[in-house]
Amino acid sequence: MDNNLRAKRALQALRAADQQGMGRVAGGMGAEATDRLADLDSCTLSYRTWSPSLIPGLLQTDSYTAGAIKSRTPSLDPAEIGHRVTHRRMRSEAFLARRNSVSSLAWFLIGEQAINRPLMNAHSHAEQLRHLLALGNDYANVIIQILPADTPIPVTAEPFTIFQLDPGPKVGHLESLIGGWYTVAMEDIARLSGAFSDMVGRAYSTSESRDFIQEELSRCWGPTTAPSSSSPHTPTPRTASS
Repeated sequence: MDNNLRAKRALQALRAADQQGMGRVAGGMGAEATDRLADLDSCTLSYRTWSPSLIPGLLQTDSYTAGAIKSRTPSLDPAEIGHRVTHRRMRSEAFLARRNSVSSLAWFLIGEQAINRPLMNAHSHAEQLRHLLALGNDYANVIIQILPADTPIPVTAEPFTIFQLDPGPKVGHLESLIGGWYTVAMEDIARLSGAFSDMVGRAYSTSESRDFIQEELSRCWGPTTAPSSSSPHTPTPRTASS
């Protein structure tokens, strides 16, 4: 057997027998991938997401989105960054508009690091935290909880989302350094759901989470604090959350 055939068979052997209904999301992490997730949003009855080190994409301000994209891909053309920011904003606006439905729930679980470590500068971070507080006031069907930094992570430190489609199955979406991945396999969804429920049980309550965000906002944007572009940058996040 020649090396080419051996390598081909080795790669084929990596594919699980139930590979249908799961795999890599087309478009990587660009606007195309965002569009595909937006298509899921438009028919999602409930939405649960875990984001350990970044504010989830659907809750981001424009400046935060730009910072997240630039941190991940510093060489990206500014025009392309602007294009992706626009796509993210449009997806977010459409998603939040659907939350006016009484039966449509969105549950965001956010790691403490995303709240107390600015992605860019104090001014942009304060703007993002104010946005989170406003969303909690304006949308009764949007739940935001913070997971303390010292909480053991039961399954994964990578961001993931569970979409309950209407009509349709539950879809799991996971983010990694090489792109997004999806699955509808029941055992995968069960593991993600179990991990989410476990972390929610260890998280601050919604009122405690709001107090935590407010406290951090006061810390980074107090009465004597002025916007500064020279505030220390945090390490580059692993993913720009969906």
